[in-house]
Amino acid sequence: MKNNLLFTSIILCIILFFCLLAVTHDPFMDFLFINDTILSELLAYFPGRELYLHSFLVIVFLLSGITLSQLTVQCQNAERKVSRKDRELLILHSAASVSASSHDVHDFLENVLNELLSYLNANYGFIYLIKQDSDKASMFADAEMPVRLKKGLASIPLDHPLIVNIMEISALSRKTEKPHVLEVKPDIFPELDLDNVIAIPMVARNAVTGFFMFSLKKQLKLNEDDAYVLESVGKLAGITVENIQLLEKTTKAYEELKSLEKMKDEFVSNVTHELKTPLISIKGYSEIMYEGMLGDMNEKQKHGLKVIVSNSERLNRLIESLLHMNAFQFKKQHVFSPLSLADVMGNALKSLSFKVEEKGMVLNTNYDKRLHFIYGNAELLKQLFVYLIDNAVKFSPYRSHIGICAYEESGSMHVEVSDNGIGIPENQIPKIFERFYQVDGSMTRNYGGNGLGLYLAKNIVEVHKGNICVESREGVGTKVHVSLPLYEEDENIIPI
Repeated sequence: MKNNLLFTSIILCIILFFCLLAVTHDPFMDFLFINDTILSELLAYFPGRELYLHSFLVIVFLLSGITLSQLTVQCQNAERKVSRKDRELLILHSAASVSASSHDVHDFLENVLNELLSYLNANYGFIYLIKQDSDKASMFADAEMPVRLKKGLASIPLDHPLIVNIMEISALSRKTEKPHVLEVKPDIFPELDLDNVIAIPMVARNAVTGFFMFSLKKQLKLNEDDAYVLESVGKLAGITVENIQLLEKTTKAYEELKSLEKMKDEFVSNVTHELKTPLISIKGYSEIMYEGMLGDMNEKQKHGLKVIVSNSERLNRLIESLLHMNAFQFKKQHVFSPLSLADVMGNALKSLSFKVEEKGMVLNTNYDKRLHFIYGNAELLKQLFVYLIDNAVKFSPYRSHIGICAYEESGSMHVEVSDNGIGIPENQIPKIFERFYQVDGSMTRNYGGNGLGLYLAKNIVEVHKGNICVESREGVGTKVHVSLPLYEEDENIIPI
């Protein structure tokens, strides 16, 4: 390309020269080609103005040639600079690409080390990492390094002049915004006979976390642009190493947390199963005694048994909530079958009868006993309505009314549970289906509960391919809408 440009420039100048001579219609043109005594005639022709014109053209030609030569040199220098910049961009791009795709510190640093070794055309290179809990820098990786040097440079104390100098140039670079690559003097390691060696700090968050060292060939000299590139790669390497290490720590902590979470869930599941076994006996015998099946009792005894039965039901609901929470977390399968919604809601009301009676609540039920069947799990749907009705009873004043109605609508069964209790603030409604969330979450809350009822209700409805939503006004009351698909005999419904 360079030779072609010079040759083309010369040809253009020659053509320009002859074209200008031809345009002047000068007899000198003919005389130049037919007369052998050019010199004598040229001297005789000297006084004429035409000779001045031709001399001027010759000078223009010479100046044009000189200018084109200078332009050619400048183009060659520009090409060299562009080539150098391409080389610098290539190493930066390669380092950035390796950084973006690396998840292992050792692989990442080895790749960067090899890239820099090729960029510098160095004899060999190696990497040190500085650990905060250690008093020395340890060699982490090397490329083409002689065995004798590996033994002598396996580790370097942090108070060694080399590391002290690296720390100093790193601090100086931050203050002056000037790139610094340390030239390692031979007397720093006199016993190892190191010559023409440079060190490049690895920096992360203004702290030196390690450094590269390279043995350069004696004819190679680094300029300021090289220093900028090497310093940039060192900073990129330092940040990437720190990010990978943080990712590894975070991943390890996450795995430990998952393990602890699983252990906790298994513990809760085992404990709730163990609690449920004696609770069944407590609740069963208390109900039998309350009904008088084991003999007559006075009013005080019956009242005491009523409290036992009521609290055993409350404890049973808590245990059921924990069991269902674990079941949804572990995505356990549930057995589905055609069900009568009226029977399901009847069972739910029966399990809450003591609580309803205790608060003197009035239940207004409005649904046909021959409702269309739905497809679902009887125990889960019973718990769904237990959660909804229990909330209505809990957050309503004594002797208030609770409405329960159900009707078919557009291929679904629509159920509404309403109360005239304390209501829910409008800004809290989007959060009420979150696990353990309670509108009154203070330690002095008056209504008790564990914040699992609506969370589990939503999960149960979603398992049944339905929808649930809440309407509420603070101080007026709350209405919960549940929509469940009707059972169709020709449909093969596969539950989640």
